[in-house]
Amino acid sequence: MEIGVRSDVGKVREINEDAVFLSDAYPNGLRIAIVADGMGGHLAGEVASQTAIDTIMEQLHHKLSENNSIESLENALKLGIMESNSKIFQQSKEDIQYRGMGTTVVTAIIDSDWIILGHIGDSRAYLVNPTKIVQLTKDHSLVNELLRNGQITEEEAENHPQKNILTRALGTDEIVKIDHSVIHWEKDDTLILCSDGLTNRVNDQMILDYVNNDDFSAQEVADQLVNLANQAGGEDNISVIIIRHD
Repeated sequence: MEIGVRSDVGKVREINEDAVFLSDAYPNGLRIAIVADGMGGHLAGEVASQTAIDTIMEQLHHKLSENNSIESLENALKLGIMESNSKIFQQSKEDIQYRGMGTTVVTAIIDSDWIILGHIGDSRAYLVNPTKIVQLTKDHSLVNELLRNGQITEEEAENHPQKNILTRALGTDEIVKIDHSVIHWEKDDTLILCSDGLTNRVNDQMILDYVNNDDFSAQEVADQLVNLANQAGGEDNISVIIIRHD
């Protein structure tokens, strides 16, 4: 696998509240990739996103080191995300400076044949091949609900004033619902995990074009996509993980 990782504060924010993680390959060949986009008051979003990554990895590390079934790993991922929700929610209750903090998260356990996904919020996973790009996750956002219910068009969704309102996030409620799935991938596919700082400024066609440009390495693709988001305004933190199945 060829990999690229980039997280950038953007052009407007003072602090990068995104957190990213990509493991080295475990002896069984598995990797884990995580993107979390924190929110809250000063430093609180940064704390929430890093807590999510640390807690998920605490729960998954031993499972990833062993030869477990896909079902076992999927259950461990769900438990890890739920545990991170509990930790963030508790921190938010106990410390006034963290009151109301939360984070999105999109997590992938990656094998050469399959990918286990778990997510909450509007950070996304995509699968790209030489001809198309497919969004693997559904945004847990007000705008996506309006779009699914036919109350707004895709064009209206692009610049909707309430685009950043989430309907689900880690740490904002004591009990949380997690979306999870298993997908298969193959040679010449590319997995992308990213925060909305990228997708709010760089459309799917542009992502497809850059990923399939053979002149760019995976790291160069990550760098170029972040640069595009910054050139388009860079109002938010921007994070992207690129994993090519070679």
